[in-house]
Amino acid sequence: MPPRHAVPDSSALEGLWMSTSTERRPNLFIIGAAKSGTTSMHAYLEQHPDVFMSNPKEPGFFTPEVIYYPKDLAWYLGLFADAGDARVVGESSTHYTKVPVYSCVADRVAEFSPNARIVYLMRDPIDRAISHYWHNARQYEEARPLLRAIREDVQYRAFGDYAMQLQPWFEAFDRRRIRVLVFEEMVTDPEGTLESVFEWLGLSKLPTPLALERKNTRPPEIKKSRGRGVVNRFRYSDFWGALSPAIPQGLKDLAKRLALETVRPGDQPTDEVVRHLRPWALERITALGELLGRGFDSWKTSLGDDE
Repeated sequence: MPPRHAVPDSSALEGLWMSTSTERRPNLFIIGAAKSGTTSMHAYLEQHPDVFMSNPKEPGFFTPEVIYYPKDLAWYLGLFADAGDARVVGESSTHYTKVPVYSCVADRVAEFSPNARIVYLMRDPIDRAISHYWHNARQYEEARPLLRAIREDVQYRAFGDYAMQLQPWFEAFDRRRIRVLVFEEMVTDPEGTLESVFEWLGLSKLPTPLALERKNTRPPEIKKSRGRGVVNRFRYSDFWGALSPAIPQGLKDLAKRLALETVRPGDQPTDEVVRHLRPWALERITALGELLGRGFDSWKTSLGDDE
């Protein structure tokens, strides 16, 4: 189900990041982009003996609007209590690059850990948007058809507008502290990508190969809300929860069958979505190239090499 949100008390946040605690603090943040390989990167990095990565992977501490987990400083620092002598202590929260939904994150992180290193992964913007849609559908957060959702919800585009997402971080940190990676290049050469990141972090090369299988990949089949999702939302309502003890199991099973359908995302047509998004993607890739001074030849769908 969707993340629970609360309106943060801004007065309570003032000075939160600047506690005088002597506990270990993260000095590495993998900030996104969502659906661009952050789970794999988190898993790769934590295999290095001089790296400690948080569990949970995405504490989202600097986005107080999202309340998956507690937001007090003691809880957050407790995630790194077992870091020991690790030179690199990190976490990976994709909510940190979800402008315009969450703002001021880069400034909060910079105040909390001004010497931190930042890793940002990007993938073909159209592929990312489609993957984001199916992620939401699998979580029962999205019931609209693919094209309609992409057209109506700015998040599918905004979270893949990498120039916009990076700008606050470039303003808050020295660019030399920010490492921008391309998902497709990591898939093609995971060993080379990891070696370059370890070198950037000042870590030794590992004497034995890492286990570099991809993490958090989408299964071939998923269950999503049927129709407009009305029945499925009802199954998660307080009213249904109150009645649940008295509802026969057969009726619960029927409600589930009516609420959900099985689909194969890879078999769903995307031509219309690609045509709709490509002008936007080309514009934003151009802006990103100007910001970073490089090209993105591996982004075949957005650049028109998918046919």
